[in-house]
Amino acid sequence: MPTTAMMVDELIRMREQPGGAPLDQFWRLAERFRADLVNQAFVILGTQDDAEDVAQETLSHAFLHLAQLRDPEKIGAWLRGINRNMAFNLRRRRARDREERLSTAQMSALEAPERKSTGPYGGVDAVMRAVDKLPAIYREVLVLRYWEKLSAEAIAERLNLPIATIWTRMSRADLALAEKLQTMLRQEKHQK
Repeated sequence: MPTTAMMVDELIRMREQPGGAPLDQFWRLAERFRADLVNQAFVILGTQDDAEDVAQETLSHAFLHLAQLRDPEKIGAWLRGINRNMAFNLRRRRARDREERLSTAQMSALEAPERKSTGPYGGVDAVMRAVDKLPAIYREVLVLRYWEKLSAEAIAERLNLPIATIWTRMSRADLALAEKLQTMLRQEKHQK
């Protein structure tokens, strides 16, 4: 059975030939990452169906934009980056659609228990809204650290960054998240 590195080498060789890499070669390689992509999307979206849809969209997008892959050895990180962005985009789009459909009165009448304030910073939904408002480099490390439960070393490897950079980003991300949650809490209290 060929290793991922062997498949990437073959993909590079085929991509450099006229006509590029054939479809079946890319899909055999991409299937090795499918479960990881589904898991990543599930952490962000919370439903298996949405996670599988996003993973499939990620793989389709990656095939169509294969020429943008600068370093084929990092195909896993490239796919996970596309997948993460697509999952967050879907989540934001769904939240926007939901808010448009429900009036403010309907939202408060239908408010779920997890949306209510359950601690000093609110529930899970409040935390996710705050994470969404952070810069991408902070969102990325927070999702990898707390939702995917990766170590700093694994995050550094996945993002191809030095471990010191990851520690700095995690520290700054934690501070930025705390500030964003405190601001949201103050705004919520002020509105009441």
